[in-house]
Amino acid sequence: MRAPAKLNREIFKTSRLIEFCSEKELINQTGYAVSYWPLVILKELVDNAIDACEEAGIAPAITVVVQDGIIVVADNGPGIGPKVVKDLTDYTSRTSSREAYVSPTRGAQGNFLKCLLAMPFVLDGGKMGETVIASKGISHHIKFSVDHIRQEPKITINRSDSIVKTGTRVEIRWPESASSILDLAKSRFYKSPTASAGSIRT
Repeated sequence: MRAPAKLNREIFKTSRLIEFCSEKELINQTGYAVSYWPLVILKELVDNAIDACEEAGIAPAITVVVQDGIIVVADNGPGIGPKVVKDLTDYTSRTSSREAYVSPTRGAQGNFLKCLLAMPFVLDGGKMGETVIASKGISHHIKFSVDHIRQEPKITINRSDSIVKTGTRVEIRWPESASSILDLAKSRFYKSPTASAGSIRT
């Protein structure tokens, strides 16, 4: 009688970076379901803007715009430099000015901007996510997709001149396929605790 064939299992090593590109992981990272993501974006971007202005000793002036499939948050803070924007697209590390400090900061999530870049991609069914960060005279048009062979995020940054010289302007291009989520959340922007920090237009 022949002995049963032995199954030799191969050990495969795969990147965990792809986990950042899933709805489940972004829910774990933010602590909120997809229906709350517009409000999470509002809160975190406004909190980050207020913190940046406070640290620079500047009275914050923040504008929030929600219209035509975009969410825009602009401030008058010190601005985000090109190196920081580049570091935000590196998902092998955490990029935060608050990660190593114990202090009462509002935007304490630390990795939110990395989540932000992935959100439009996930909402678009894994096709393409687009975010534009303008600061210090440079506009960074960030396109987020996935390299399915390498199992990791695939990110491109196209830079151009920007009229934004002071502060930072972050524009999230909300996918049309998820427009109902943004439409349902728009009225709740007025009820946000951070709404009084600036003007909100819808």
